[in-house]
Amino acid sequence: MKICGHHPAKRLRTGHRRTSEPSIEQSQFWFADGDIVISVEGQSWKIHRSKLMCSVIFADMLELPQPADIERMHGCPLVSLWQDSVKDWLVVLMWMYQRDKFNNQTVIFDTTAGALRLSNKYDIADLRQWSTRQLFLRWPQDLTKMTYAAFPHAAEAICLARECNLPEILPASFYALSILRWTHLADGGQSHLLLSPADLRCFIVGREHLQDHLCAILSGADERTCEPSTVLCAGCENASRMWLSSSLKPDASSPYGVWLLQNLQVFAVNGCPGLSLHHAQCDVNFRLRISKFVQDLHDAIPRYFMLRA
Repeated sequence: MKICGHHPAKRLRTGHRRTSEPSIEQSQFWFADGDIVISVEGQSWKIHRSKLMCSVIFADMLELPQPADIERMHGCPLVSLWQDSVKDWLVVLMWMYQRDKFNNQTVIFDTTAGALRLSNKYDIADLRQWSTRQLFLRWPQDLTKMTYAAFPHAAEAICLARECNLPEILPASFYALSILRWTHLADGGQSHLLLSPADLRCFIVGREHLQDHLCAILSGADERTCEPSTVLCAGCENASRMWLSSSLKPDASSPYGVWLLQNLQVFAVNGCPGLSLHHAQCDVNFRLRISKFVQDLHDAIPRYFMLRA
């Protein structure tokens, strides 16, 4: 049997029965009592049909009668999974057979991506739930909860979200990528090679919007500065702008640009160290202004990257 992609449940076209079978490298996923062999990129595993039944696609396929001349290896039906990768399947096999080890390992992006790709392709609900939960930890929907874990693999996360229909991680992954410097050998340096032309355009447009947003805050042109509840006296207004310009200045030695949302969130929660305003009401109003900056920017980021109207 050969599987190249999604197929409706049906008997699959097969080749002739093998007259000679290749030697197989014994592995942790080659079981003497296995009753089906799956082959990926030249690597084969003899496993149990019962394990594959967690997949809706495989369950539908295996419940159908197969032709007598089905391709076999070591006496078992052979399923060749074209277009899949050994690396992704090793993730899924560990999840199927070594759940404790799988759950206790350090979760890296490649593991999560492999789990999502195959759980999405073969409709494995529990594994997709696990992989999406891991991705949400790195690229949360609440962008104020985004951490430094969002920066590595941000471009790969965009590609994975498009491939596996997980748009919820796109705002955070685009925003993380916009904070990275794209200098040679930096984390973001090769990202343009991974993104599709459409996503590269979304990224460029979004980063320009973010720069304009920062300039509006620093210049006082942001509409939040004009709301009655956030108005400051002239002296406090000048002092607050000077403080913001100093506090939001990028560090030239850092691999990151201005992480505007995080900086504003810290100010909103912890106060503004080093800023001394002349009037108590101005201090209250400025803290409220910062909180409004946070909410406004959080709401605007998906729109900036053309992820919603």
